[in-house]
Amino acid sequence: MEVTINKKSVPLKFNFKALFEANKKFSSKDKNGNNLGDGATNLFTRLVMSDELVIPDIITVAGNVGKVTEDDLFSAVDELTDNGEKIDDVLAELKDELKNSGFFVKSIKTQQKNLEEALPILEKKADTDEKKQQVESVKRIQKLLNDNL
Repeated sequence: MEVTINKKSVPLKFNFKALFEANKKFSSKDKNGNNLGDGATNLFTRLVMSDELVIPDIITVAGNVGKVTEDDLFSAVDELTDNGEKIDDVLAELKDELKNSGFFVKSIKTQQKNLEEALPILEKKADTDEKKQQVESVKRIQKLLNDNL
């Protein structure tokens, strides 16, 4: 898959560098601000939820585009999706690209396993509405990952 940024064709590569950048830029943080290393999973989850705002994020990690303006990214997304006409096709293709990357799949499956192990612990501690909502969110993410990997 390729995108055009500033009239230059840029291939999207879902290699180790892209995984590193995804985990660096899009991972959750714990209460101490530590990176949880789930950026690849977060991007994949957003894809399967049809969040079109994930497209520029994926371009920045997989395109090795360096410093580009938001307008350049938005123009690239407009062109890639034929001004939104092909948004579902692009989301599906990006999802397939992540699923075909050994680096991303390994990272996502590791996070999937971590969620499975953490869920019973979270359920036992779900004594407030906020914690119950967290449990439901984890279950939803688990289902999305199970259904789409």
